[in-house]
Amino acid sequence: MRSLVLNLLVCILLVKVTTSEKITFENVTVQWSLNDELVESVATSDNLKKIIPDKTQVSVEIFGHVPILYEKSVFDAPNLKTLDLSSVGLEEIEPEAFGNLPLLEDLLLASNGLTQIKTATFTNLNVSQVVLSSNSITLLEPGAFTNFKAEYVSLDSNKLTEFSSGVFENVTLGTLSLNHNFLYTIAPGALSAIGLTRLKLFGNNFEEIDPEIFDMQELVSLDLYSNSIKLLRSGDLRDLPELKELWLSENQLEEIPEGVFNNTKLTDLYLANNQIAKIAGKAFEDMPELIVLRLDFNKVTDWDNNWLSEAKSISEISISYNLITEIPDEVLKNNSNVTKIDVQGNKIRKISTKAFYKLEHIDHLNLAYNEIGNWNPDLLGNVSIVSLDLSGNRLKCIKGDLETIFRNVQIVYLDNNPWEEECAKKIVELQ
Repeated sequence: MRSLVLNLLVCILLVKVTTSEKITFENVTVQWSLNDELVESVATSDNLKKIIPDKTQVSVEIFGHVPILYEKSVFDAPNLKTLDLSSVGLEEIEPEAFGNLPLLEDLLLASNGLTQIKTATFTNLNVSQVVLSSNSITLLEPGAFTNFKAEYVSLDSNKLTEFSSGVFENVTLGTLSLNHNFLYTIAPGALSAIGLTRLKLFGNNFEEIDPEIFDMQELVSLDLYSNSIKLLRSGDLRDLPELKELWLSENQLEEIPEGVFNNTKLTDLYLANNQIAKIAGKAFEDMPELIVLRLDFNKVTDWDNNWLSEAKSISEISISYNLITEIPDEVLKNNSNVTKIDVQGNKIRKISTKAFYKLEHIDHLNLAYNEIGNWNPDLLGNVSIVSLDLSGNRLKCIKGDLETIFRNVQIVYLDNNPWEEECAKKIVELQ
């Protein structure tokens, strides 16, 4: 009998110890919003539900120190709309910490000390966004996101080096942001069947666009800005049939060959801040939907008038700060929709008299900081221009009546040229 009583006491003590160890919210401030009214409360609890009002659509922010989210610590709170656990020193989330949260839209877990996301951490959640940015996550276990649906998940500014298959199981996700990690690869198929429309990989370590990785039939936007991509190949984008926006700026590209962008729906292509010196004549062929092309800060020396001959929808062309010396004849012969041309900061000395003659209207024509020493009065023809920038060239004089020459230009910038005295007077009168 005595032995039975002792065993019972031990069991009670063990339950007490276990229960006390499972207290998630202790000496923290819980701030919630109800009808725009903020209320503060200090709580000690194993479940968030016990310390928030039983009202419709409550937004909750926790202040203090919450090192671990134990199992079911955020559970069975049908009125919870937003939970902000950012900057609370969170180091671990136990599987199934979250559950039965039908109204939850925003789960904010940024700026903590999480190092891994375990299997079944985010199971059966249907939310707008989960933010896990600015942690120290190195591992996403298989099944970390299971039966999960969200518009947006951010894992920015963590320490991921790879993304394994099986992290997403039966998942529907619109945007995945993995900016500023150390990723050099993603397991083939890991992101193929989740319905992604936007993938952000800014500031990682990718060296190529591997079609086996980038097999996402619904992807519209791919950001690979500031990686280590050295070459592009024909077929790299073959499994991205809906892709419209592609950021490849600030990589290590030296050449744009033919066939890379064929059969795509690209509207916006960003290739600035590379080392591009060579662009194939048909590099941008078969791009009927292209609208914006950025090639700033590269090493291009020649503007081939075949580049954009088939890109009939293009509106903005920016090739500033390259090494171009001439704008040739009919460079935009099939591009009547162009409204913005930026070639400032090149070495342009000559502009063909027929360079722009097929255009009817340009919003901005930027020719600043080149080496233009002569200006042909007939160069602009009847093109209507809102803003023309000729600053910082080598113009000493422009012959003829300036009001006639610039009759179709609303604003013209002519400063920082070595004007002769008589021409300088004419420019003052014009302005």
